[in-house]
Amino acid sequence: MKIVKIFLCFSLLFCLKALAQQPIKKVLLEEFSTAPCGFCPDGGLVAEEILKKYSNVISFTHHAGFGTDSMTIPESKTIANEFTTFAPGACIDRGNYPIPVYTYKGYIAVSRQKWDSLCYVRSNDTAFCGVSISNTYNATTRKLTSTVSCNFSYIPPTGNLRVHLLLVEDSVTGVGHGYDQKSYFNSDASRPTLYHKGDTIKGYTHRHVVRLMPAGAYGKNGYIPSAPEVNKPYSYTFSNLDIPKKWKEKDLKVIAFVGYYNADKMKRQILNSNETTIFESINAGIAKPETQPTFIGIYPNPATTQVSVLFDARHNQNWSLEVYNIEGKKIYTTSGNQSAETTATTTINTTNFTKGIYLIKLQNNSGVVTQKLVIE
Repeated sequence: MKIVKIFLCFSLLFCLKALAQQPIKKVLLEEFSTAPCGFCPDGGLVAEEILKKYSNVISFTHHAGFGTDSMTIPESKTIANEFTTFAPGACIDRGNYPIPVYTYKGYIAVSRQKWDSLCYVRSNDTAFCGVSISNTYNATTRKLTSTVSCNFSYIPPTGNLRVHLLLVEDSVTGVGHGYDQKSYFNSDASRPTLYHKGDTIKGYTHRHVVRLMPAGAYGKNGYIPSAPEVNKPYSYTFSNLDIPKKWKEKDLKVIAFVGYYNADKMKRQILNSNETTIFESINAGIAKPETQPTFIGIYPNPATTQVSVLFDARHNQNWSLEVYNIEGKKIYTTSGNQSAETTATTTINTTNFTKGIYLIKLQNNSGVVTQKLVIE
């Protein structure tokens, strides 16, 4: 009877959640790169491949982490000093992942071999809030005013939530030591855009360069309460930001995100983000729940030896369920046909699963949805 009550609670919780408007989860790939770094050109290529693969990933690059160059700003140095000891590295939504990664103890930046799989994992996290950006740009005075608004669909974990804003310029080139890119791929034919371009590439095009952080390295404090209300907008306006003449207006993007600040640098995870050009505004995207199946519950989660998955299923509807590990490898699959208008349940034996984070992918005639599973 106790188990039945638990399942009923899960059913009520997730059904109510399904009725809410669900913001689209955007993922921030926060890269660290510098001109003197010989491996960094490959990091840039990996980031571009990820942007092509995932429409909901946003990327920007701090020119710090392996020394500095002519594009480094003070805020990027501060962030790099706390998050990384190498380049090319990247934080994925500033999450601290309880998995073996190519990084150093006490830092959260990971090497480029892990960026894709972590972007995939973060894409399936709950979007507690949506982030909107409203811009007004005066091309004559080159002044920009940006208002960042945040609206919560679900109450997030309590913490010091802050608003962040960045101006990012794409396709930055320059002359001299601070712009010429060191490259270890001059003889690597597998990277044709770098092959035979020189050990130091003059006129190299630097992508997604962080130019300005008007909220500082730690964001604007005091505008979002530690326990925000659902469907109540919170906003902050960054007024009269100067756009230097050397920055190309057409290549400038405004990136905003909402995340936690904590004295512990391992606890500064980002909830959601968005981006637009300086000439445009953008509202928080809303997913279409009618195109997805509805998970009713995963119990227990975290799990040890087995887990039960409950989901809605219409009469005579085929469904399949797959489990992927953190590397994106499929390790389990099952399928079935629901013969009645009721909830479907399937049990997964997790005895042979190693500890860590997994994704459960459910597909039926309504579409595809994923949920996170933790094995302890």
